Amino acid sequence: MFKLLLATDDPEVLQAYGEINDWERLGYRQPRTASTADEATDSLTHHHADAVIIALPPVEEKKLLHAMTCEHWHLRPILSAGRTREEILRDLVELELLLSRTHADYSNDPYNEETMMQLSRHDFFRKVIAGKEPNEEHLRHYLRLLRSRMDPDRPCLMMQFELPDDDDYLSAHWHYGPDRLETAMRNIFGAELSGVRFLVSVLDDERIFLLACPMLEHETPDMDTLRTIVREHVEWAIRHVQEYLNIDMKILSSQEYPSLVDMAQQRAQAAAGQ
Repeated sequence: MFKLLLATDDPEVLQAYGEINDWERLGYRQPRTASTADEATDSLTHHHADAVIIALPPVEEKKLLHAMTCEHWHLRPILSAGRTREEILRDLVELELLLSRTHADYSNDPYNEETMMQLSRHDFFRKVIAGKEPNEEHLRHYLRLLRSRMDPDRPCLMMQFELPDDDDYLSAHWHYGPDRLETAMRNIFGAELSGVRFLVSVLDDERIFLLACPMLEHETPDMDTLRTIVREHVEWAIRHVQEYLNIDMKILSSQEYPSLVDMAQQRAQAAAGQ
């Protein structure tokens, strides 16, 4: 049974969650409750919680989120509290699927909760880059649920890479499939540098993209600084891809976006027009 912390001072939210009477069937224990950020932080310090559900005033919510980012609770998924039974049940089912994945017993593999949460984030961003997440509310919901540190409201930059001219280059020269290639690419391109998070995705059609996005609670780099950080890291990474994977990558295109939200919407529009 997964354990939840419900952080809210809203009587409507407390009543809505109080009307859920089949917690065990849903895979949870009855949630603990806290009415302030300090109470929630104290609860997280002394009691285990697999996820946190929040409906607090903006100042209190920001205080709690800051504590959860800076302290040792960075893996706990976060949900904004639903206000109807339908919303709550939908969120709980979705949350249970994520928690089951991140807590699964992969005893024969070197996986742990942090690794599985990271894989879940990569799966989500692959969909965003492929143009399958056009809804802003849905995007923000998943960024919070998956504890992504990418800031959805600041300018970001995305590059697409091209491989040697062979249309079947990957299938002919890389025998392990797109998933293994993406893992290899993540080990080289993946980084957090100067408050910028780098994430690489290999789509099903073998297109390769790199997303560079400022991180929450870091100083915002201006666009010139962001370009410099990205260029230097990409040049370094391409050399290492050639050295370690024997793949000759080149930059096909580079696109700047006002925000991660705009990127998702533009990618979705482009995918719909194909």
